[in-house]
Amino acid sequence: MKPPHATESPRYIVIEGPIGVGKTTLVNRFANRFNANTVLEIFEENPFLAKFYEDRDRFAFQTEMFFLLSRYRQQEEFAQTDLFGRMSVSDYLFVKCRLFASLTLSDHELNLYDRMYTILTTQVPKPDVVVHLHAPLDILLSRIKKRGRSYEKDIDPDYIARLRRLYHNFFSHYDDTPLIEVDTSQVNFCDDDQAVDNLMEQIKICHQQATAPAPAVEF
Repeated sequence: MKPPHATESPRYIVIEGPIGVGKTTLVNRFANRFNANTVLEIFEENPFLAKFYEDRDRFAFQTEMFFLLSRYRQQEEFAQTDLFGRMSVSDYLFVKCRLFASLTLSDHELNLYDRMYTILTTQVPKPDVVVHLHAPLDILLSRIKKRGRSYEKDIDPDYIARLRRLYHNFFSHYDDTPLIEVDTSQVNFCDDDQAVDNLMEQIKICHQQATAPAPAVEF
């Protein structure tokens, strides 16, 4: 399939949701099907992540600070690319840094973290459309187990449950950009081309509605 026409499509789409919901899978499907650039979170490079899953209290601050700076560097490089060229799709919002930090850090650590986050977030590109993927807890846990990442083998189900609620609460009040909600327990983006195409059509419509000029007012 050819990529959507530039005048019909957003230039920057973000796919978000809790661990195991299928963000990166969908981003890669968009990249392959619509010839889009990808901005993918590089979580494997975080040297504290495996230790964090073993002892969250001890390694939370190091883990979250590494992610914050890593994501910022990536977003800074992305901001310097041609945002009016090929469509770009990412598997995270930068605010994800703050969401995870609020879940894992103590009050003292969070106050320190917020000083850095507040400085960096003002320089991060804003997406045209955000897609929030969600699924029931049992499905998330099943997918996490199935993909078999070594550092996730001892992941706490309660942590995933809290993370899922955090995303739900955040997006229930989100109004920074057009938002599309998708229950991934009801759709298979991995193998279903039509599902991918249908979602892209929803994204295009959502973007067009948000950017349509307001009707003239006659006096």
